[in-house]
Amino acid sequence: MRSMPASRTQGIQVMPITDRNVFDRYLLALRKTPIDDKTEHTDRSALQSLLQALAEDTEKGIAVQHEPKRVVDKGAPDFKITNGALILGYVENKGIGENLDKVLKSEQIVRYKSLSQNIVLTDYLHFIWISKDGVQRETLCHATDLEAPKFRLRDDRVAAVAKLLQGFFSTAPEGIGSAQQLALALATRSRLLRDYLGEELVRQERDHKEGRLYGLFQIFRDQVFHELTLKEFADAFAQMLAYGLFLARLNSNSQPVTLHNARQHVPGSFRLIRELVDFLTELDKDEYRDVRWVVEEVLSIVNALDLLSIHEDLSFRQRKAISRKVRAADEEEHRLFERDPFIYFYEDYLKAYDAAMRKGRGVYYTPPPIVNFIVRAIDDILKDTFGIRDGLADHKRVTVLDFACGTGTFLLEVFERIFENIGGAHSGRADPIVREHILKNLFGFEYLIAPYTIAHLKLSQCRRRSLLRIGRSIFVGASSLV
Repeated sequence: MRSMPASRTQGIQVMPITDRNVFDRYLLALRKTPIDDKTEHTDRSALQSLLQALAEDTEKGIAVQHEPKRVVDKGAPDFKITNGALILGYVENKGIGENLDKVLKSEQIVRYKSLSQNIVLTDYLHFIWISKDGVQRETLCHATDLEAPKFRLRDDRVAAVAKLLQGFFSTAPEGIGSAQQLALALATRSRLLRDYLGEELVRQERDHKEGRLYGLFQIFRDQVFHELTLKEFADAFAQMLAYGLFLARLNSNSQPVTLHNARQHVPGSFRLIRELVDFLTELDKDEYRDVRWVVEEVLSIVNALDLLSIHEDLSFRQRKAISRKVRAADEEEHRLFERDPFIYFYEDYLKAYDAAMRKGRGVYYTPPPIVNFIVRAIDDILKDTFGIRDGLADHKRVTVLDFACGTGTFLLEVFERIFENIGGAHSGRADPIVREHILKNLFGFEYLIAPYTIAHLKLSQCRRRSLLRIGRSIFVGASSLV
C-alpha cells in the first residue's frame, strides 16, 4: 500500500510507522560492522532490504535486483529496479565516505546516464537522485553518527530520504513513440553492447576458454565472411541482437519479450538467426553478466514502445515528408511505404549507431515506391524491348544480381513481380519457378552482416509458402562476400 505523506505536528515531522521502522532496521544493520572494517560490499544486503521495502511501499510489483560486477567500475550498476518487463532505473552503490561528487562526474556514471534518466548514487548514508529534472540530494546521517551509541535518526532526515527514494521508484520509463527516438535509444545500447561483447570475445580468445560467443564468431567467419575480425563480429552481432529483439517485439503483439521467450518471436529460418536467438539462453552464465544487463536494457526499451505511434511515424500514414524529401502522393504509394516500414527503419538506426559506417558503406536505402518503379520498369523493358514475354520470370534468359542488397528490398520486389507475371504464388507454375529460376538465377550480396541477417529475417517472414522457401535458400553463395 502506498504510504501517506509525512505530516507535521508542532513543527516536528512525523513519519509513517512503516518508513520509520524500515530506516531503524537499516541503521541497526549498518552499525553491525565497524566503519574501519567495512568495504563497499559489506552492507549491500541492508541497502537492498531498504530499497525493496520502500519500493513495495511505493508500488506493488517493483523489484530491486542486485547486479554484482565481475570487474570494479565495469558492467551493470549495482542494483536494477524493474516493474515487470520494464527497467525503472538503477542504483550505484559506493563505500561509506567515498567522494560522491567525484563519482558523479566519472565515466561510469556518464555511461549509465546515457541509458537511463533515473539513477540513484549512494554511499549508504548520502543519496543523490539523478533524473531528467536534475540532481537532488539528501543525507540520512553521517559516518560519525554510526559510532554514537545513543544516536537516533531524525524524523525529518528519514522523511527526506524516503521522499527522494519514493520519487525515484515512482518514475516510470517513458514510452518511445517516434522513429528518431527509437533509433537513438537502440543505437546507444547497441554501442555499449558492442563494447562488452568485444571485451568478452578477447577474453575468451586470450584465456583459451572459447564459449558460445566465440563459437558464433567462428560460424560467421566460416559461413559469411572469411576475413572477419573479433571487433567486426562484436560490432555486427551487437546490431543483430538489438535489431532482432526489436523485430521480436513487433511480432509478439501485446506480449512482452524476455530473454526466454524471444525465440518464439524471431523467425529462425536459417542457421545464423537460430544461433543468434539461442545465444540469449547463454546470458544466464556468469561470463555474460556484463552483456546481459545491456540486452535487458534493449528489452526494456522495446517493451515500452508505443507501437501504434512508431508504426504511424514509420508508415507515413499522415503523408508527412520523410528524411529523403520523398512524399507518398497517393494511396498506392502509402501501401508501398507501409509494406516494409520496420525493416526500412534500419537505415535510421545505423545512422544513429555509426554515421561514419553508414556513409562509408553506402547504407542509403531506396524508398519502397522507387524500388517498385525501378523493378516494374525493368520488367517492362524486358518484355517490350527485348521481347521476353515473362519478363523477370524467364528462367532461361534472365539473371538478377543485387550486389549491395542491404536488407533485401529490391530482391523481395523482384520476387513479387515474378509471381505477378506467372499468375500468383499459388499458380501451377510457382514451384518450378522457385526451383529452376529464383533459387538458381537470383543473387544477393551484402558486406554488412547486420543488414545481411535482416534480409534473411525479412524473407523468412513472407507469408507466401513459395517465398518462405526462397527465404531459406536465396543467400547460399553469400559466404564469398568481400
